[in-house]
Order: sequence, then C-alpha cells, then structure tokens
Amino acid sequence: MISETEHAYFLKRKSNLIDLVTDYVDRQLELYTANSAQNLREEILERSPLSRIERRDFKIMKEMTQKLCKRLIDKHSRKKKKSKKGLLDVRKTITKNMKNDCVLFETAWRKVKVDRPKIIAVCDISGSVAESSRFLLMLLFEVSEILPKTRSFVFSNKLAEVSILFQESEIDKALSDAFQMHGMGSTDYGGVLAELADHDNIIFDKKTTVLILGDARSNYGDPGANSLKKIFQKSKRLLWVNPEPIMLWNTGDSEMRRLGRYCNAVIHCRTLKHLERLVNNLANQSI
Repeated sequence: MISETEHAYFLKRKSNLIDLVTDYVDRQLELYTANSAQNLREEILERSPLSRIERRDFKIMKEMTQKLCKRLIDKHSRKKKKSKKGLLDVRKTITKNMKNDCVLFETAWRKVKVDRPKIIAVCDISGSVAESSRFLLMLLFEVSEILPKTRSFVFSNKLAEVSILFQESEIDKALSDAFQMHGMGSTDYGGVLAELADHDNIIFDKKTTVLILGDARSNYGDPGANSLKKIFQKSKRLLWVNPEPIMLWNTGDSEMRRLGRYCNAVIHCRTLKHLERLVNNLANQSI
C-alpha cells in the first residue's frame, strides 16, 4: 500500500509526463504541417505560369530558383569531372605495362577536350513575357559556373546587353536596373533582330547557341525574319523560347510560324519547371 501523499506525487508526475508528451507531439505536428504546406506551395509554384506569379511569392520563387541552380551545378560539375578524365586508351595502357608482363599496373587515358558553347541569351522584357525573362536571366546568372560563356541581352524596342549589370551587382538589383532601363516601349522584333544580326560586338559562329525568349508578337510590323535567318545561318543552334500557351501561337500578331522556320527548335516554356529543363539541356551541350 502506498500513502495518499505518494499517490498524489505519482499522479502529478504522470500528469507532467503526459503534458510533456502532448507538447512534443503538438510541436512535431506543427512542424510537419508547416513543412507540408511549404512543400505543397512550392510544388504549385513550380508548375504555375510565371506570368501569374504574384509579388508575395517572389521570395519563395527566388529560394526555389537558388535550390534548383545548386542541383544543376552539382549534377553538371560531376559530369564535367568525369568527362575530363577521358576514355581508357587500351593501346597505350598495354604499351606502358609491357615491362610488367602486361599486368595492368598503370593506365593511360585519352584526354577529352571540354568545349563549352558560347550562349547569347536575348530576352523580351515587355508585357506578359517579362516574368519568364526575369527568371531565365536569374537562372543563367546562378549557373554561370557551368555555363560561363554566356552573354545576356534584353529588349523591348531596343536591344541592350546587361551582362555587366549581373557581374557588378547583386541579382535583385541587376534585374531591377535592367527592367527599369530597358523594359519600356512597344516591342519591335524587326528592329531588335536587325540590331542583333549586325551587332559589332557579337561573333556568331559554329560554337554559338542563340537563345531568344519572346512571344514573337510583332505588333503587326516587320517580325525580322530575314535578320533571324542571318543569325541562324551563322550559329551552331538557334532556340526560340515562347512562354505563351501553344494555342495562342500564330494568332493575332504572333509570327511564331514565320520566325520558327529559322530556328533549330521552338520551345514552349512558361513555368519554372520548364526553365529548369531548358537550362539543364543547355548545360548538357557543354559536356
């Protein structure tokens, strides 16, 4: 038999233990549901059209973009290390080991030259495609370690190189300055593509990949097909990235069919997931 005092003591200890366990379970449940909500939000944003991303979600989108870039850098850095080692040179390996009765103590490897492509990224920063351009420029800046030969240009009615902004400023300021300085005006594809084709400081050659992001809407003016043809003929690859829904291509003032003739590929790209796939493919070309 235990005394009433001892019984009360044990009841109190039991109550305290229950409270501690309850608090712990509540905290874990709170953390779990918070993480689930965050993960769900990120899943939704990853597949949402970039033109519909709200300002309040920009912070989350920036964090998602940085995590995405780290994955891409890690993936392609490993590939580059592997490719630099080269292939086993069987003949040289056997020759080197003749002194060992052809027991393979030493190996010889053929060196593989890693020839990174030059990338000219040209982004329309007017209207509904502006946010797609914002996130593409952010991605290209963040993965410069694996795509170091990238030059970035933006336009609305005039072409402007913004590579130096990203080299000298933080990404947020560089993007803000680029959009403020060059994002005004009605889109002029004819004039911009003519500027690009005849640009004094751009050499298009068989190592150059040209990446143009825009909706190809010419405001019923010259879409610049002849200028695009000149760029296409001089470059290794010309890719056109269009963030608009495919059903809207070639409607109204859209000249996607006409301009698409002079592209190696026309890519539908309107979400962060799409952009990840695009940058991943660009990085694959540099292995």
